[in-house]
Amino acid sequence: MFVKNYSKELENEWEGFVSSSVNGTFMQERKFLGYHPSGRFSDHSLIFMEDKRIIAVLPAAVVQQEDKRILVSHPGASHGGLIIKSSLSTKKCLELVSALIEYCTMAGFDYIRLKPVPKVYHKELSDQLDFALRFSGFSIEYTELATVLELKKGEESFVKRVMSDTAFRNYKKALKSGLSVVEDADINDFWPILEDKLKHNHNAKPAHTSDEIKHLKTIYPDRIKLFAAYEGVTPVAGVLAFLLNNRVINCFYIAHHDDFQHKRPLNLIFGYMMEWGLKNGFSYLDWGISTELKGSRVNTGLFRFKEGYGGHGVLRECYLYEVHNSK
Repeated sequence: MFVKNYSKELENEWEGFVSSSVNGTFMQERKFLGYHPSGRFSDHSLIFMEDKRIIAVLPAAVVQQEDKRILVSHPGASHGGLIIKSSLSTKKCLELVSALIEYCTMAGFDYIRLKPVPKVYHKELSDQLDFALRFSGFSIEYTELATVLELKKGEESFVKRVMSDTAFRNYKKALKSGLSVVEDADINDFWPILEDKLKHNHNAKPAHTSDEIKHLKTIYPDRIKLFAAYEGVTPVAGVLAFLLNNRVINCFYIAHHDDFQHKRPLNLIFGYMMEWGLKNGFSYLDWGISTELKGSRVNTGLFRFKEGYGGHGVLRECYLYEVHNSK
């Protein structure tokens, strides 16, 4: 097995591999990672080859913490880790992790930190990769918990089946409130609502600027969607969704205008998204994590809110390995 650094001339090969991989999403594509301003991250992505063919890639960057040099899953994406080809055997996964450790030892890294893509995004079972990491000495540095809804068709209304009584009652109220949902709404309508909500609730700003999201939308016109609720022409709430692959709808930003909360616009949007996801063949709706500070704090109110729509817990783990290099 041969390990080499990613370079621009390998972009097409990289993109083709990620799209056909078991656990890749568009967050591991070069065109997504490349939207970040030059110089924000020190890219150190790796390609693993066997018989002149790619069997795995690692979107990664170098981070310096005090005197420690760390190879980390690319900070420009929510998750990543080793992205592997379909049906990579347990033996090959063990060899892959061994090759990564050997490379990092020779390159003078002190630690390896990986944030794998959550399992609901995987096209097939692939726990052999997690086993290989743990068998090889990687430990769980921290664990976060996301809330995810499995989209399953059935006899009765899906929304009624999965929502709690309170959430469904509010959904029906929203249906009668005169609000409407637009599937691919204008980012400019939503952004002030999002900024105001984050500032008021958390004294924070969105992780992206509106211009960055608009730029990403030009790169992924069909895979970034704003589901927004309107009263007439007035925007009152929105969910910015990333369709990271053809399995999962990822709710990246969620916000509503407090003056319209009594009309329950988010209930209306989530109900719409559930039906839209089922109709378009998606398997899961991912509301993201409700843990804070690397899983050391639990936002019980946020979990209760998401679980009211039928969501259940999905782990997001971060692995750490201490490299015993020759320094």
